[in-house]
Amino acid sequence: MSGSTIRQSELFPSPPLASVGSVALPVKSLGKWLVMASATFNLVLCFASTRGWIHAGSAFVAGVEMTILAIGFWAVRTCLSWRAIAIIWVVCADLVGVKMINPAASLKIIHDLGIAYIFYHLGRQGGLRQADSAMWLTMWAVLAVGMFELLATNLFGQMFNIWQYYVQKGVISATTINYGNSTFFRSGDRGGSMTRTFFPGLLGPHRVSSIFLEPVSLGNYASVIFAYVLSVARNQAGQRHLCLAAAALFCVVLGDSRFASGCCLLMAAMRFMPFRRSAWVAFLMPICVATALLVVGSLNERPGIPPAIVTDDLKGRLLFSARLLDYWNIGQWFAFAPSPIYTADTGYAYVVNALGLPLALFLLGIFAFHRCVTPEARLMRTMISTYFSASLCIGAAAFSIKTAALLWLAYGALDVSRARLRHPSAGDEGS
Repeated sequence: MSGSTIRQSELFPSPPLASVGSVALPVKSLGKWLVMASATFNLVLCFASTRGWIHAGSAFVAGVEMTILAIGFWAVRTCLSWRAIAIIWVVCADLVGVKMINPAASLKIIHDLGIAYIFYHLGRQGGLRQADSAMWLTMWAVLAVGMFELLATNLFGQMFNIWQYYVQKGVISATTINYGNSTFFRSGDRGGSMTRTFFPGLLGPHRVSSIFLEPVSLGNYASVIFAYVLSVARNQAGQRHLCLAAAALFCVVLGDSRFASGCCLLMAAMRFMPFRRSAWVAFLMPICVATALLVVGSLNERPGIPPAIVTDDLKGRLLFSARLLDYWNIGQWFAFAPSPIYTADTGYAYVVNALGLPLALFLLGIFAFHRCVTPEARLMRTMISTYFSASLCIGAAAFSIKTAALLWLAYGALDVSRARLRHPSAGDEGS
C-alpha cells in the first residue's frame, strides 16, 4: 500500500483564483460557498416545487448538482497530476469494463468519488479558516431552518412539500401510500409504536430535517461536525470548539438521530485510543465491520427467503445488510452481476456491487495510506473511516453531496502544512 502514498509537491498546486464565467472568485472563499450550495439547493428546489414554479424531476435536480461539481472541478483543475490522472483512468476503465459485462451496473459511484476529490482539493486551497467558516455558515442555516420547522411545523410543511418533492425526484413512487398523511419525508416522525429517543415529551414525535429535508442527513451532518471538532480541538483557550460541538449534539437531538448519537460516541472513544492516527486503523476498520456483517448474515440465513428489512430500526437494517452480503454470489462481489436485492439501504453492498471488491479495496488503500501532512489530518482520516464504517451498515447516505461536500472540504483543509493551518495565505511547506 505504500505505493499509494501521494507526494504533496506533485498533486497539490493551488491557484489563487477560480474563474466562473467572467467573474473571478478567490478559491479560499469558493469552497465554503459551494458547500453551502450543496447543503441547501434541495431546500430551495423543494420550495420552488411546492410553489409550482418548477417540476423537480430527477434530471433537473441532477443538473443542479452537476453544475456545483463543475464549478468546483474548474477551480481545482490545476491540482490534477499525472498520477491522479492515471488513477482516474484506472477507475473509469475498470467501471466501463464492468458496465460491458454487467449492463445493469450503475456509474453513479464515479459521481460519489468526484465529490470527495473536488471538495478535498477545495479544502486544501482554502485552508482551516475556510473550513471553520463553512462549519458555522452551514450550522447557522441548519439551526435557523431547524428551529422554524420545530416551532412552526405545520407552516413549514405548507411551505416545503417534501413528500411531493421526493416523488417528483423519483425517490418515492407516486403510488406509495403516505401513511403519515403529511408533507414530510417518510422518516419525518416517530409515530405509531416507535417513540422519539431524545425528549419525547418535550419535542413530540416529529424529527427535524432542517435544510436537508430528511432527518438522516441531519444526523450525518451532526456526525461530520463532531468528527471535525474531535480532530482540531485542543485543551487550550479558543481551541476547544465547545460551541460547535454543542451545536452538533443539538442537531442530533433535533433530528432524533440514533445513528448520529452512536457514531459520535464511537468517534469520541476513537479520539482517545493510542492508535487513533494509524493508517492501518483507517484501512482495516471498514473491512472488519463488513466482515462482521458477513458473519452475522451467515448465522442468520433463511434458505429460499430473499433478504428484506423486517423491522425498520437499527437492528432490522443491520440484519438486512448482513443477510444481503451473505446472499450474494461471487458475481455480485466482483460487480459482474447486479444485486438481486436493492442496495440503497446498505452502503457496503452499494459500494462493493458498484466497484467490485478489488477496486473498492484499492481505493480504500489510497485513502487510508495517503501521507497526511498534519496530525490533525491523520486524526480526521480516522474519524472519516469510523463514520463511513458505521454509516455504510445502514445505507449509502454518507455519499450524498448534502453532507459529503462539507466532510471532504474539512479533511482537505486539515491536510495542509502547519503554516497554512495557522495562516491560510501561507504556501505549503516543501511545495
